[in-house]
Amino acid sequence: FGSRTVALEPPSAAVRRPPFSPSFARQPSSCRLPAMQIVAPARFLDGVVFAVFLLFVSGGGLFLFGEFHKMCVIKEAAKLGYFSVVMDTIFPFPSKKFVFNLTHIILFAILIALLSMAHHPAQEIVKDEVEKQRKREEREEKKDKEKEGKKATKGE
Repeated sequence: FGSRTVALEPPSAAVRRPPFSPSFARQPSSCRLPAMQIVAPARFLDGVVFAVFLLFVSGGGLFLFGEFHKMCVIKEAAKLGYFSVVMDTIFPFPSKKFVFNLTHIILFAILIALLSMAHHPAQEIVKDEVEKQRKREEREEKKDKEKEGKKATKGE
């Protein structure tokens, strides 16, 4: 608890410390990108709209499945025969009524969101084929240029 005097420097004289990344420090100030944010506040409205849309899709899907279940198990059971028995066995509901609530809608919406984020292997196959085709075309162009260069040197 002694008396210490601390000299405060004006903000203009303060030395800027480089961030922890050495590659970031090596870049000129004109090339530096802003720091990446984990949450983009500008995208909140997009997320809310997507979530509401997803809840409607989920609820609609469960409603349509409920109608399909009612048609198969109750209304058209005599016409469908064994399929009606299989449907009732796979989805056993009390008194053969398909019932769902908000919890089911939210869980089904989460399932839809997770499945829509999956990366299909066909996308990789198409990407690989396009890259192979591009490399093949580049090789052919390079060979054509070499042939033209050899013809030009022989013609001189």
